[in-house]
Amino acid sequence: MKTTSCNHARKGNRLSLLRRSFLGGVWFMLSTFCGAAFAATQPLIEVAAFGAAPVSELGQAGREKPRAGDYLLRPWGGPAAPQGGGEVETRILAAETWVDLFARVNEQLQSETLKTGPSIPGINVLPGLLPGKYVRFRASAESRRVEVDYLAGAEESYLIVVHPDGVQVQRQASDPKLVDKMRSDPAKASLFTATDAIGLPEAIVLQLVEIFAGDVDFHRELHLGYRCTIAYEVHYRDGHIDQPGRVLAVEFVVRNRRLQAYWFDDGNGGGYYTESGRNMRKVFRRSPVEFSRVTSGYTLARFHPILGTWRAHRGEDYAAPIGSRVLATADGSVEFIGPQGQYGNLVILEHQNQFLTYYAHLHGFAPGLTLGSRVKGGQMIGYVGMTGLATGPHVHYEFRVRSGSGEWVSVPAPEQVEAPSVNTPSFFQAVDRYRDQLQVAANAHFVILD
Repeated sequence: MKTTSCNHARKGNRLSLLRRSFLGGVWFMLSTFCGAAFAATQPLIEVAAFGAAPVSELGQAGREKPRAGDYLLRPWGGPAAPQGGGEVETRILAAETWVDLFARVNEQLQSETLKTGPSIPGINVLPGLLPGKYVRFRASAESRRVEVDYLAGAEESYLIVVHPDGVQVQRQASDPKLVDKMRSDPAKASLFTATDAIGLPEAIVLQLVEIFAGDVDFHRELHLGYRCTIAYEVHYRDGHIDQPGRVLAVEFVVRNRRLQAYWFDDGNGGGYYTESGRNMRKVFRRSPVEFSRVTSGYTLARFHPILGTWRAHRGEDYAAPIGSRVLATADGSVEFIGPQGQYGNLVILEHQNQFLTYYAHLHGFAPGLTLGSRVKGGQMIGYVGMTGLATGPHVHYEFRVRSGSGEWVSVPAPEQVEAPSVNTPSFFQAVDRYRDQLQVAANAHFVILD
C-alpha cells in the first residue's frame, strides 16, 4: 500500500483519492494540490505499508502474523523448473499473459500444442493470471493434451486442459502440496520482493536497511515475518520520479519487536532517533554482509564448515554469492589480514582495545587494506568467498571480547549507542507530524506477501 501527499499540505486543500491495481496488489494514492510552481521544486512525501507472512516451514515462535484486513499478495515469478516426465512447475511473472506463459514453459515441455498459443480456441476465457502464483504443466505427446494446475490462492485452484481444438476450465479444490510450496517459498522473505510489489524505490529500501543495521539482521530475520510502514521524500519531474530523497520516518516490526526511526536535524548534520529521542546509531552492525538485491536472495541459506568441531567457535555464517561485499561491523583497526588455516582468508579487526571481530573464508581483501589500517563501520574490508574449510560461499563472522584473564571469548555483539539523545520540543513536534503520515498508510491496511 502506497500513498502520496504534498510536503506542505495545508488545511482545506482539495483531496483526491485514487484506487488502482498494481502487480496484483493495491495502491492507494492520496494527493494534495499545492500549486504547480511549488510541486515542481519541493519533494512529495510518500508513505507505504507492506510486509511478509512467515515462511511456513519454519518454527512458529516470534513470528509476525498477517492481520484482519491485510491484502495478501505473492508477486514473484521464477524460471520454469522441469519435474521430469513431461511436467513443469513455475510461478507467474508480473504482467505475464497465458500466451507468454505458454511460450516460457514450452522451452522445457516442447509441446506442439503450446506452440500454437495465440490461435488456441477459447484461450481468451482462461482465468486471469496473478503474479507470483504457482502453475504446474503436464504434457502428453501422444494425445497432444496439456493439463495445467493453476493455484490462484489457498482456496482457489483450476484444472485447465489445453488441446489444439480448445480449452477446458474446471474449478476445483486446491492442491495441498502446491499450497504448501507457495507458503514455504523463502523468496517471499526478500525485502526487495515486497518493495518491488508496491513500487518502492531501491534507494529508499537501502536507506531502510542502513537505518536499522544495528537492530535488524536483514539476511536472517525477515523469514520470520515482518511489517513495515515508511514515509519518505520523492522528487518528481514531468509526472515521473526524478530521484528519491530521504527516509523521514519508519516503523518496522519483526520477531514481535517494534522499532521506529524518525529523521531529525538538530543543526549538526541530522540523524535518526526513536520516538523517545534515543539515537539509532549503534557501535556494531548486526550483519557483516552488504545487503543488496544479490545477497537478499540468500536469506535462508546457511553453510556449515566440514569439521563438526567448527561450531565451538560460536560464530555466524552468512551465505552470499562469491564477490559480495563484506563490511566492517564497527570502527576499528586491522589486527590480522591474510590466510589462516581453516578460516581461509581472514580479517580480524580490533575495536576500542576490548573487542575483536573475525571475517573468514574471504575471496579477497579490500584494496589498500593492510595490517594496522583504520576502518569505519560499514566500510568494505573484503569479498565473500569459500577459502579454507567451507562447503559453500559465505563469510564466517565471530565477535569476541577480552575476559578478565586476558583471553578472548566469543559473545553476542553489544547494543551500545554512539551518539547522545535529543529531547527538544521541536523534535517531538516533528515526531508527531511523522506519526500522522505513517498512520495514513497503516489505516489502509498492509500489503502482505503470502
